[in-house]
Amino acid sequence: MGFPVPGDAIEQSLDLNQHLIHNPAATFFMRVEGDMAADQDIQPEDLLVVDRSQTAQDGSLVVAAIAGALQVLRVQQHHGKLVPATDWAPE
Repeated sequence: MGFPVPGDAIEQSLDLNQHLIHNPAATFFMRVEGDMAADQDIQPEDLLVVDRSQTAQDGSLVVAAIAGALQVLRVQQHHGKLVPATDWAPE
């Protein structure tokens, strides 16, 4: 149980859309299932805000369609291409 908060102690409402969504036409929410991103400290049932208008760069966390399923993974540069960071070892 919490404690009552006087009405005058409440600040104005916070619009999460204003703070999290920069391009509404390209943004969607995704609920994490299972341990698909546990290595990125993203837990099952976490809600991700995904902006498809952003360009992936070295070190970016991305949502990728792999074998018909969405996966959350980090990418990095390797020989001029972005590849999943866990799929290759440095030479």
